[in-house]
Amino acid sequence: MVKLFTYTLLAIVTALVVTLYLDIPNDPGYLLIAWRNYTFETSLFALVVLLVALLAAGRLVFMLLSWVNPWHLVRYGRRYREIRQSKARSRTVEGLMYFVRSNWQSSYKELSRSFHDDDASVINYLAAAYAAFAMHRKDLWEECLNNAARIYPGSLSTINSLRAELLFRSNQLEQSLVVLEQLKKTSINDRHLLRLLKDVYIKLEDWGKLRDIWPALKSNEVVNADELDRIDKRLFIEELHVLVEEVGKNNKPEGSHLLSLQKKWKKAPQNFKRDEKLVSYYVGLLLDVSAKKEAARAIEAFLGNSWSDALIEKYGEVDFSDDAQQLVHAEQWLIQRSDNHVLLLALGRICMRNKLWGKGRNYFENSLRISASAEVYGELSRLTRGLGDQDASEKYFARYSELIGENLPDLPMPTAVEQEAG
Repeated sequence: MVKLFTYTLLAIVTALVVTLYLDIPNDPGYLLIAWRNYTFETSLFALVVLLVALLAAGRLVFMLLSWVNPWHLVRYGRRYREIRQSKARSRTVEGLMYFVRSNWQSSYKELSRSFHDDDASVINYLAAAYAAFAMHRKDLWEECLNNAARIYPGSLSTINSLRAELLFRSNQLEQSLVVLEQLKKTSINDRHLLRLLKDVYIKLEDWGKLRDIWPALKSNEVVNADELDRIDKRLFIEELHVLVEEVGKNNKPEGSHLLSLQKKWKKAPQNFKRDEKLVSYYVGLLLDVSAKKEAARAIEAFLGNSWSDALIEKYGEVDFSDDAQQLVHAEQWLIQRSDNHVLLLALGRICMRNKLWGKGRNYFENSLRISASAEVYGELSRLTRGLGDQDASEKYFARYSELIGENLPDLPMPTAVEQEAG
């Protein structure tokens, strides 16, 4: 039925067009349409005008609907948001690119502008804080971190980790330690946290606290092999020092100093006993507790397997109250190191303690031939003066003064009777 009506209407319209074309001005015609109980009548001209008006109105309504289409508004809103997000991403990306190129001022400027963007994250604040730190603007980087902590409480651990690092790099060690101690309560196995704690403790020389976290540092492989060895030895030195201090504080018997040190040294790893600095420190502690013979034995044990000019020099400088035995050891070392001027200087001094004046002078002169030093000139000056050779003494002393004489150890000098015997 609908199709029939449509076709009928098209036929009528066609007829009207033809009628108009033929004689519409003189005879507008008459149209009657009946369908069921409905009738419609009009002139042909009025119908054409009505149809044109309806077409125009339909077209206008269609255009209006196209303009105010809700879907278009949704699409426009999405596009607007995309544009805003693109600009925001552009600021963040620009800021991070400046950051990578270490252009701190531009990086901070772009990142700080992006704080209120929809896609801003805690990264914007952290990167801006570091850029401000690089510009030496503590007020700015603290503000960035404080705002980040307020806006992103879920990232507080990361934020405070950066805060501690920036405080450490600013040499605000105590403040950095306060933050790190708080973080340690919940993140003891965090490698970055452990590394920061290690660095702060070393700077503060808080060896006790460093010792407490030392197992965690090793188990989490925070330090490499070289640093591990270096810190192990430093902690061992502190343990030796604490032993001596504790014995003194607790008023223990004098022998307790030596016994405690010897027990600790005996348990030390073999590589510690081959370390020149550790042996030198241990010898110094032994001398502090008046254990001279034990100190000499420690030096002899080290020099029997390794060599150290510093230790052989100490071996000759210090009166270990074992002069004859020292001379035997030193002359044995000379067999392999006959051209070592430090060993010859030490031998000369040991001979002086054994009152072997001529032999001591010979060792000093041999040392001088290999390498001229102020110490040898000084020793020869006072030895020759004691032997009565004033001219030689003055000559040696002049050279000693020229080389800026160093403090010489207190050694016995020959008496008048010994001068005649020499």
